[in-house]
Amino acid sequence: MSIDKTNIPRRDFLAGAAAGVAGASLLSAFPAGAQSAKTGTVRCWGEPGPYGGVAVAAMNEWAQKNAPGLKFEIETIPWDGVYVKLMTDLAAQRPPSLISVESPIAMQLMAEGLLVSLDDVVDKIGRNRIADGVKWEYWGSWKGKQYVLPAHHQPHLLLVRMDIAKELGLKDPDTWDWNDLLAAARTISQKKPDMAGFTMALGRNLCTDYHFSALLHSAGGRMFDAANKFQVVFDSPQTVEALTFVKELRPYMPKGAVEYSFLQVVDAHVTGKTAMSFYWGRTLGRAAEENKAVFQATEAFNHARHPKTGRRHNWNDFQGWCIPIRNNPFIDEAKAALVYYQTSKDWLIKYSHSLVPNVAPTYKDVLDAPELRNHPIFQAKPRTVQTYFKDSLAHSSSSANELLQGVNPLAGIVHGRSVLAQTVQKVVIDNMAPAEAAKWGARELEAIRRDNMRLLG
Repeated sequence: MSIDKTNIPRRDFLAGAAAGVAGASLLSAFPAGAQSAKTGTVRCWGEPGPYGGVAVAAMNEWAQKNAPGLKFEIETIPWDGVYVKLMTDLAAQRPPSLISVESPIAMQLMAEGLLVSLDDVVDKIGRNRIADGVKWEYWGSWKGKQYVLPAHHQPHLLLVRMDIAKELGLKDPDTWDWNDLLAAARTISQKKPDMAGFTMALGRNLCTDYHFSALLHSAGGRMFDAANKFQVVFDSPQTVEALTFVKELRPYMPKGAVEYSFLQVVDAHVTGKTAMSFYWGRTLGRAAEENKAVFQATEAFNHARHPKTGRRHNWNDFQGWCIPIRNNPFIDEAKAALVYYQTSKDWLIKYSHSLVPNVAPTYKDVLDAPELRNHPIFQAKPRTVQTYFKDSLAHSSSSANELLQGVNPLAGIVHGRSVLAQTVQKVVIDNMAPAEAAKWGARELEAIRRDNMRLLG
């Protein structure tokens, strides 16, 4: 199809994609025909992005039929501000009734005892619907109870300008290991002097934390050992390998990469200033709207393999919905509305369509639905979208569940202090030896563990 058709404003998806939501199955906490008599606004927190608005629209459809005195309302809050604001709003006895948040903070809230158990909701949604290759616990379970429902998963992958790769005779990026990625970045920088070979975030921020986590996990390293009372294991040869690799890549990145965060990495790729980058699906959405040539040329791949471990981990955010337990007058209504929207294939497709390929579906019936493919980006780049949606799952990891070996309630605190990003900057700015930087990071992690033992059960 013509690439011009990809330039569809996101508001059009909110209004018109995946029509037919009225037939959603009503499997709720309320008996058939019963209604909630409560009135007021059900506050829902969500990160910046159109998908939270889609979910809330579904919940309001439930409310129109079952709680006409209620209105669900989205409030946009960056995830790293959720914990502090929740503490403030709890103190004011005005907490939100629903939160959609990235997994590191969800795990912390869960371990703090601040969330409602949702096992009854999971049963109504259908435990056997979860996508192959993932488990409910990836979104948030603690001490045998589920506290977080899937909203989506979103991995960052290796984005490659295939026009540049083909022009320079580079191998298929899907076959690369770290040495191949480094060689490709070097070749591009040497033969395309106006273009960076590779871009990742190196600033003191979350994006750097997430990008580095993927390299750390591919090397087989971790911050904590979840099976051993979360002992710190960061001072390791694997951490040194990952830091050394970043240092080796640094000459082929933009000069300003040491200040880059999320937006700057996207801008570098969309504006044609880099041939390769680590990023989530938002880059393709931006390119489809702003630079069709870059969109046409860019494909996503699972990350290059570590030469020894063979691992090619991404940082996959298993983002979910959770319900605060304290001073929350709308727990039953929030549960019922979540069941309504999460048992509607049409609403879930509309949710994913609001930001393709950034927010990937989590249920098999949605992932396999032919209607999911009725989106211009999916039709233009089916292999890349499938890599984000399905093929990435086998390589998932995150700071909130390192190597998928156990939920980590300390991850949100680690990110709040930018420990991983600071460790990277010790190497790329301060020129500290990677082994010494690993020791510095380990000491910071030890302090976090010592100060937050209450979260570890």
